[in-house]
Amino acid sequence: MKFLASVVLSSPAIVFLYSPLMVALSVAGIAVPFATGRFIDSLVGGMSPAAPFAILAALMAVRSVMTPCLQRFILSRSRNIELDLQRRVLDSVMDFPPSELASLADGTLVAKLTRDAYAVGGFASGLYPRLLGAVVTMCAAGFALHSRSPALGLSFVAFIPLCIVIFLPFARRFAANSRSVRAKSDRAFAVLFDSFRSLPFLRTLDAERRFADAPRQALDGFKDGNCAMDGLTVAFGALLGMFLVVGEIAVLGVAGAFAARGAIPVGDVVVYQMLFLAAMQSIQGVVSLLPETATLREGVDSIGEILAHAPPRRGGTRIHTIESIEFRNVSFAYPDTAARPIVKDFSATFHADKVVALVGANGAGKTTLLKLATAALEPQSGEILVNGSPMATLDSGSFRRRIGIVFQDSLLVSGTVRDNITLRDPSFTREDIDEAAALSGLEEVVKRLPLGLDTRVGLWGQSLSGGEMQRLAIARAVIRRPDILVLDEVTNHLDAEAREAFGKLLRRLAPGRIVLVVSHDPALINLCDEKIYCQI
Repeated sequence: MKFLASVVLSSPAIVFLYSPLMVALSVAGIAVPFATGRFIDSLVGGMSPAAPFAILAALMAVRSVMTPCLQRFILSRSRNIELDLQRRVLDSVMDFPPSELASLADGTLVAKLTRDAYAVGGFASGLYPRLLGAVVTMCAAGFALHSRSPALGLSFVAFIPLCIVIFLPFARRFAANSRSVRAKSDRAFAVLFDSFRSLPFLRTLDAERRFADAPRQALDGFKDGNCAMDGLTVAFGALLGMFLVVGEIAVLGVAGAFAARGAIPVGDVVVYQMLFLAAMQSIQGVVSLLPETATLREGVDSIGEILAHAPPRRGGTRIHTIESIEFRNVSFAYPDTAARPIVKDFSATFHADKVVALVGANGAGKTTLLKLATAALEPQSGEILVNGSPMATLDSGSFRRRIGIVFQDSLLVSGTVRDNITLRDPSFTREDIDEAAALSGLEEVVKRLPLGLDTRVGLWGQSLSGGEMQRLAIARAVIRRPDILVLDEVTNHLDAEAREAFGKLLRRLAPGRIVLVVSHDPALINLCDEKIYCQI
């Protein structure tokens, strides 16, 4: 509730402009039955109906004009709230520690940014206006009924808790179903993202349909959950409609009997019927919020999982030059291999002017050590020191700006070749880019591209070969003039000539830097000053 209140309060216009106008519109709705009754009484009594008719027409005209205006107003504000919430989630995700970010499925994050943010934004545009209007109408109708007939007013007041008691079990069922639907939806998002990512590769081997079971099962489960929610919603609506019909018939019968005996004017039959209908519709509006409220609650909980995350530590010691990195009894295990750490009690010191090769069998933790050295992962035990100071005490931004990385999978960003080299850092000049392209062997590649440095490449390097992507990744690393240069299987996609050229480049880059190399290329390993053997 606190979170939802903050959603409404985040827009002062909703609090100070929309809400009072919505209250006035709801009260005008209660005035319509009285104006209608007076108009009927004037006709029955032989009086001039002009004045009552003018009042009734004015009330109805005001409602017809105000309703779409208020709807347009609240919809525009709710879209702003939704966008602001999405930006908050995105900013919060940007601050996640690398290990926690890696543990989140891509589809799950997209679901939070779309489905759940939309549900919370919809509270401002749908649930909040309906709830506010229903409560105001219910109170005004109850007061009006009591002023005309205390017995009817008291009956109406007693009817409200009766409805709540009867429909409370539905609230629990809706909450349980919403949790189930959310879980199945998250799974469907994650499975579909993984499937679409692997689809191009599977299609080249004519195997895509043999791997379609997982997304189909995920979609089937999502459909089953929605069908269960639909069935519950239909049953809920039928019971609610029955209550409405029974109540309306009872009021018409009682009011008609009073009018037949002359106890009340004929117009009051319409007044009572319309007031009770408005009151019942208000109750119906509040109670019918149960399905949407259950979905909303799941959306709030989902968003809260991100926004409630502890913000990262800011500040720390700024670092301008990295001269050494020391591992002291460092251990690390991935969540799925917690019983068997991939790195266990590792100790070593890496100094500038040294090229160090990490060698060992696949799965021995070589790449994990590189990620620990660059703060892409955090040790679960032990300590990493930079220039003799604990890495945890450093300003992370200044530390990461001193690192150049080339991993075996050369992940590129959506944008141009220039964007991928500079990572959109405006401080790099054209001379810096040309120098990095020449050092990495990318220079000839750029000349062949249709738009040169302005050629667009996608996330997976569309339009570039594996070797060209690797050269681009190397250029991105060296342009930063890093103090730590990390090379993970960097020659895998290079031809013999490019490998020989890279060996010469490595010797040029080594002075003044810590160079960490993971490779199965004997020629590259032999160029290193030191070898550290990693064991499973």
